[in-house]
Amino acid sequence: MDSVGLTGHVAAESLADVARAPEGLPPHTRVGSPRVMVVDDDQGFREMVRDWLGDEGMPVVAEAADGAKAVDLARESSPDVILIDLRMPQLNGIEAVRQIKGFLPATQVIMLSGFGDIALQQAAEAVGVDSYLEKGCSPELLWRTIRFAGTYKLGLQQGLEEQLPSPSR
Repeated sequence: MDSVGLTGHVAAESLADVARAPEGLPPHTRVGSPRVMVVDDDQGFREMVRDWLGDEGMPVVAEAADGAKAVDLARESSPDVILIDLRMPQLNGIEAVRQIKGFLPATQVIMLSGFGDIALQQAAEAVGVDSYLEKGCSPELLWRTIRFAGTYKLGLQQGLEEQLPSPSR
């Protein structure tokens, strides 16, 4: 994502930066709840996030315990937003995102990691991760980041649809 926010309203380097901004999203950009996929090898963490998102009215359309399953489920469910762990069995989060972005480029990916290492963050961004948050971040930050990611994806989809020739042409 470039350094201009969704509508030039907020200058930011990542979705997390926008979510941290005091003004948040411009009111006219708020949309319904994005469809979310949760990917983490810790079943308890997945259940906690799923329950929390459900309490907030945000549908979880798929869950996976490893990166390979995440790739398959992303292809089947086409989520708007993917919350994905960095380190998982069979296929790590970075490789899973690289594959997913190959067939779902507009899907917004938020990597949740227990590691704040800048090199890991840069590697994640290089494959298309839109936001990198540490698992210890506040629920408010995660919530705002997910909401922004869903709004941003909608804008990307609308932009792509406007570029396509209409059937009547």
